[in-house]
Amino acid sequence: MGLLNMSENAAELSGAKILVVDDVPANLDVLIGALQSDGYVVLVATDGVSALRVADQEAPDLVLLDVAMPEMDGFEVCRRLHAIPRTREIPVIFVTAAGDTEQIVTGFRNGAVDYIVKPFRFEEVIARIRTQLERIHLARALRDKNDELAAANTELRKSYQNAAEANRRLETEISRRAALDNRLHMISKREEERWGIEGFVGDSPTVRKILRDVGMLHN
Repeated sequence: MGLLNMSENAAELSGAKILVVDDVPANLDVLIGALQSDGYVVLVATDGVSALRVADQEAPDLVLLDVAMPEMDGFEVCRRLHAIPRTREIPVIFVTAAGDTEQIVTGFRNGAVDYIVKPFRFEEVIARIRTQLERIHLARALRDKNDELAAANTELRKSYQNAAEANRRLETEISRRAALDNRLHMISKREEERWGIEGFVGDSPTVRKILRDVGMLHN
């Protein structure tokens, strides 16, 4: 999907589906309000199992995933998302506690594309989400263009091959005609020398009859 200018870009991104996964209702309320006010469609899950189910059913454009959740933490959710073909390419942004460098590193190792530190600011959340969505759209546009170029290149190769084959057939036909012309010329010269007739041009039945008549006249 191409991004032609900033207004079109904003229109594209505003309709994106964002899955927010958090087991704390207060965090969900804050994130839902911020995202909806920016025009996003918000999907919600309060645990890892439901997050996987919603992601598989709805195929969101991006997942905003809390790390610290009971039963299945965000790292495991991310690993499982990336193990499913339908959700493998969905970018995941982790939400983690401030200053927890180990969690941040672990998040990237498990496939996250970015992280947001708690307590978060609305502007930062929106900016990081928008950056990832822009990257997704640009990657898709590039992939589409590459597919178009590949298809055009295939057609060009086919056209070139067809043209080359046609050219080979033409050259073969020209060679054959040249060979026939040469044989005809040689026969004409031979008959011309034999009969003493200048301008002899062929060995058709009509010419043979003329030659017989000429031979009779000479006799």
